Amino acid sequence: MRRIALAAALTASLSLTSCGGGGGHSSAAVPAAPSAGTSLPPPLTGIPEVVSQNGVASLSLEAKFDANGRPAFYYNGQEVAPTIRVQPGDSIRLHFDNQLPEYCAVGVVSNSNLHFHGLSSAPVQPGDEVIATNAAPGGAVDYVVQINPDQPPGLYWYHPHPHGLSSYEVGNGMAGAIVVEGIASEVPATQGLRERVIILGDVPNDNSFAAGEDAIKRRAAARRRAAASRGTLDSDEGGALCGPETDATPMINGKPLAAIGIKPGEKELFRVVNASGHRWFDLAVDNGNINLVAQDGVPLHDYPGGPQSLTLPDLIIPPAGRAEFIVTGPAQPAALISKCVNTGSAGDPAPQVVLGVLADDSQWAQPSQTQVSTHVRAPFALRRSAFYRVALPAPAVQRTIHFEEDANGFYLDNQKYDPTGPPSIVAQSGTVEEWTLENDTDEVHAFHIHQVHFIVESVNGVAQPNPHWIDTVELTPQGTGVQGQVHPSQTKVLIDFRDPIIRGIFLYHCHILDHEDGGMMAKIQVQ
Repeated sequence: MRRIALAAALTASLSLTSCGGGGGHSSAAVPAAPSAGTSLPPPLTGIPEVVSQNGVASLSLEAKFDANGRPAFYYNGQEVAPTIRVQPGDSIRLHFDNQLPEYCAVGVVSNSNLHFHGLSSAPVQPGDEVIATNAAPGGAVDYVVQINPDQPPGLYWYHPHPHGLSSYEVGNGMAGAIVVEGIASEVPATQGLRERVIILGDVPNDNSFAAGEDAIKRRAAARRRAAASRGTLDSDEGGALCGPETDATPMINGKPLAAIGIKPGEKELFRVVNASGHRWFDLAVDNGNINLVAQDGVPLHDYPGGPQSLTLPDLIIPPAGRAEFIVTGPAQPAALISKCVNTGSAGDPAPQVVLGVLADDSQWAQPSQTQVSTHVRAPFALRRSAFYRVALPAPAVQRTIHFEEDANGFYLDNQKYDPTGPPSIVAQSGTVEEWTLENDTDEVHAFHIHQVHFIVESVNGVAQPNPHWIDTVELTPQGTGVQGQVHPSQTKVLIDFRDPIIRGIFLYHCHILDHEDGGMMAKIQVQ
């Protein structure tokens, strides 16, 4: 087996900065991947679950600093974000208590809130509405989020969405999964499989808000340097983009490295969310393949003519993206890795890293450490056939959206996000629109739109094979033509506004969250 080791263990000092003063200090070591003859790392920790009862999933979450001075979710007194399990037509009733302090930063409003990412729900209070819904420090919000009866069965997630603080709060680990039950009804190959919910993060080594701001400034300086030397991209195999990553530590369910129990030849369903603030993950199993069955919450074959699954050697998951895939247990321990991702000459480093080790857990002293799904449902009909499973009509409107940046911030169509401003786009309910997403920068962006999903038609003029529903997509950097002319990349998507539930004002933005905080976000109204 080809073994891929992490860099030497590093120690990061952590400090706290808030208006309240005081601080915490700790260090965290990153272990090396095991080689032959060494013991396995700690088992992957299971995540507590809140399962809907009588059609309602009820819970309380508290946001506050943890012992190391990081913003964190607390559930039942423990620092953890539970997985919420619901069925189509259920509701989530969530009491959110914001005990985070005021932050000492000019121009930042110290509120917090929650976004229920990927759910097709109305963008109105007290549901998935993040523009006007905020809990001030010491305040609270009571959410009632109705799960669409037509919601595809799959993986969604929840996370804070306060403009100006999203990167800090999500980047430090404030994120949890939502599972809409019923995937076995859509993908029979998943019936009865052990199941794992995996939260990928990229936690900053310095936990202070000021350090996060400094990191953003350093990346802005790197963008200026890249613009000055355009055309000299790093390769996928080395250079600044592929290492080392010095500001943050990749995590899998809160650990820098974990053993994932799977018996040789056993098939398991991995349900993975990239909950990092800005890191790209390119997942692969050493000497093996993955069998992708759903992306961003929707089974692949829900799109007309879509495949039941795709067998892939690796899969890039952008920030906020989700992937559900079947893994077959190897005969010998094998690494779950994230390969290096080239994010462009101005992009953030995303070097190769070992996240976990797949190993036979039949002899483990505590087999309960592995997460086993006990929520296999009997097949039931989904009403989404009226939308997701019917071919899209011709687009009613065509638009072009420009993703831009400079030393002063980030922009959509030359405008920074204005929380008090009007919607940039007004769309009509019942229609489909074609958007051309132009990336006018030297780094990748991750386009996301709230409330709805879309289909990728083409990238730089090349039609995309196996179209399927997603809610977050990579926008490749601009390029240089044969005559030396710089031209933007173009990604064409069909955005679905046919569901009559989706009416109101919501957001679209780059899900690299310091880009969103820096202005790369806008409002859309569907009426």
